[in-house]
Amino acid sequence: MQYLVGFLILCVIGSAVLSLGCGQDCTQAGCSDEVRVSLVPEIEVNYDVTLMLDGEAEAFACVRYYDDLREAWLWRMQPPYGISSCEGREFLWSFGFNDTGTVPESVEISVTAENGSWNGSLTASPTYQVVQPNGPDCPPTCRFARLTIANDVKTFEVQP
Repeated sequence: MQYLVGFLILCVIGSAVLSLGCGQDCTQAGCSDEVRVSLVPEIEVNYDVTLMLDGEAEAFACVRYYDDLREAWLWRMQPPYGISSCEGREFLWSFGFNDTGTVPESVEISVTAENGSWNGSLTASPTYQVVQPNGPDCPPTCRFARLTIANDVKTFEVQP
């Protein structure tokens, strides 16, 4: 019985200390290191992406499909890769969840529409912004960058 009372008193004192703000209260929000690539103008057909990230190659396709349940056209990445995603106006490439410490210093990206209507490429050293969703003294610390690729395909209007 003595031990139970002592344990309860210790729990009450511990709770009071924590509620006074003696420790750092951190939420549990997460984030990912990522590069978001905007496509100008938006692509309306399936397209392929090839990435060179610090010399390592990655490739995927962004495929447009009709979802009967939502009655809408949607996009999916093939093959699926973590929390990365794609659509006609941009794609998001994630390097891991919650402070992996691995973001590429250099990227080479090429995007090609399956029907040849869109083709663009970019070589860059991304400038990353730091995000700490739980505050400056709380983990995780994630980095993200935004890049833009423009269509290089020239369109010609036929004159009568």
